[in-house]
This record gives sequence, structure tokens and C-alpha cells, in this order.
Amino acid sequence: MTTLPNGNPIDMEMLEVAMEDSNLTNMYFLNTQTGEVLFLSEDDDMDEQERLTEEIEGSNDYVRIERISSSEAYQWMSNFVEEVVAPQDQRASQKLSTALHGKGAFRRFKDTLYTLGEQWTQTWYDWRDQRLKEAMEAWLREVL
Repeated sequence: MTTLPNGNPIDMEMLEVAMEDSNLTNMYFLNTQTGEVLFLSEDDDMDEQERLTEEIEGSNDYVRIERISSSEAYQWMSNFVEEVVAPQDQRASQKLSTALHGKGAFRRFKDTLYTLGEQWTQTWYDWRDQRLKEAMEAWLREVL
């Protein structure tokens, strides 16, 4: 779904940015009439923050965009290793599985992925992009 019920296009690029942003001080809102994604940050000047907050609170047209949780993102990595890598390359699967244990798993997973070569790196990003697209579509179905 890339359009609103009224036919206006949804800014899917910004929706993706919003759902992936790990900075919890940033907030994103979808305008359910225009498809625009509004971005609020602590880094905005106070006047701009106030103006945007008033616009959002003074309207029923905005819904806050939910981020992909870290537990869901972690599950994606784990599923990728189990479903995609393990059936094709046990050595790569073992390295990625080891990377997923303990604090810093996200960074270790990516670092390990890059050492395995372009094929696995590209396969991961394609697979992850599909999960993200599905999550975005599910969220849009839920809020619209």
C-alpha cells in the first residue's frame, strides 16, 4: 500500500527512515490525509518544535509512526541465519550465529556479514528490505 484511502501517495521513503530510526529522541508522524511524514527532533529549534507539536496536537490527521523494535530486528537477523544461511553455508551460519550472542550483537552481526563477502551482504540486505516492507505494510493496514 503506497497510497492513502483518499488516493494521496504515502512518503514511503520517509516512512522507512522513521521505522528504522534508532534515535529515541526523534519522533515521526504520518499525516493520514496528505501522506507526508513529519519529523520532530530535539535538535529542532524550540520555535519549530512548538509549531510542529501544535500542528500535530491540533489535528486528528496525524498518527505516530512506530519503530521496528530491537527485538524484532534481532529476530530478523536470527531468522536470516536459520532460514537462508544455514541451509547453504554451515561455516557462515556458525559465524553469524556466534556474532548474535551477547551485547553488541547488531554491530558484530554486520561486521561478520561483511567479512563473509558481497554475496551474503547483499542477500542479507535484500532479505531485510523485504521484512521491512512487510512491516511497513502491516503497520499501514493497522493505522489506516
